[in-house]
Amino acid sequence: MQMTKEESDRIRIVKWIAMVMVVFLHAYTTEVSFADGKNTAALPEWLLLLETGISQVIARCGVPIFFLLSAVLLFRADHTYGEIIRKKAKTLLVPYLIWNSFWIAVFAVLQSLPFTAPYFSGSNTPILQCSVKEWFGLYGIGQEYPQCYPLWFMRDLMAVILVFPLIKAAVKRYPNIVLCLGMALSILPVSFWGKAALAWFLIGAAVVQKEGTLMMFDNYSAGRMGTVYFVCTAAALFLEESIIRNISLFVGIVFWLRLSKEIYVREKLRRIFLRLSEWVFMIYVLHEMTLSSVRKLCFRLLPAKPLFWCLEYLCIPVGVMTGCIMAGIVFKKVMPGIYRITTGER
Repeated sequence: MQMTKEESDRIRIVKWIAMVMVVFLHAYTTEVSFADGKNTAALPEWLLLLETGISQVIARCGVPIFFLLSAVLLFRADHTYGEIIRKKAKTLLVPYLIWNSFWIAVFAVLQSLPFTAPYFSGSNTPILQCSVKEWFGLYGIGQEYPQCYPLWFMRDLMAVILVFPLIKAAVKRYPNIVLCLGMALSILPVSFWGKAALAWFLIGAAVVQKEGTLMMFDNYSAGRMGTVYFVCTAAALFLEESIIRNISLFVGIVFWLRLSKEIYVREKLRRIFLRLSEWVFMIYVLHEMTLSSVRKLCFRLLPAKPLFWCLEYLCIPVGVMTGCIMAGIVFKKVMPGIYRITTGER
């Protein structure tokens, strides 16, 4: 099925929305680790509710959206398994190794300098003192997360792509079973390595096989869907049950896909979102380490007051995203060749 210009643009719009969610997901914290211990913020109830609602409920849609879009784009493309592996080695594996190595080097240097070491040592083994096993762990091998934490997404995405032929064969014969299995995995409170990637890949594969599109909810009222999403979000926030939160995540994804239509039909707004979407990858690889570093500085330098904590939570992510975009603009202009390699030619 050929992708239309509208669908392509709306995917880019949804990617930007999902990226903002991911940044705010990582902005949530009540404590930060330093070389001399942890600093804890005793958030008041209203601020804890605000941060939990945004980061732990709404923003949880971000990563599943990226997995879902990746699956839909992959299964709609008419490529052989060999072509997929070659392409993903360029767009996923190479950037994964480059950016994780970059952040390992940055932390190794900062952990070695006396005036920055307290902010970057934390409770883990200093990088230059790591064993061979720990070095593998820095790259996400035998460890839940790599040194650059958000890159777990790329690692799990690469892993699930390796079993692409099996998923494709299964979904061709049993699309409904594959869809139900994916939904069950995403809703039920079970946990195993690669669960999110597998669950949303199964859902994406089934959607494509059943000839569904990301625009299939356009005939539903955006206002009514927003109301349903608000109710589900409130239930997930106050009941704090994992199954309810996972169900609200489904409703949220549908809502954001529908909202992309409202953004798309407004030309000025569409242009803004499409322009911002050019820098999704740079924000992805740069934001988390920068975010945690700025947050540590704020914990140490600013007054430990609820108003300051609230401003930090709302403003630091916006500032970090802006800085990542500016870094991307400079990087692309000054070193376009290296930029293409490090971003997987995006």
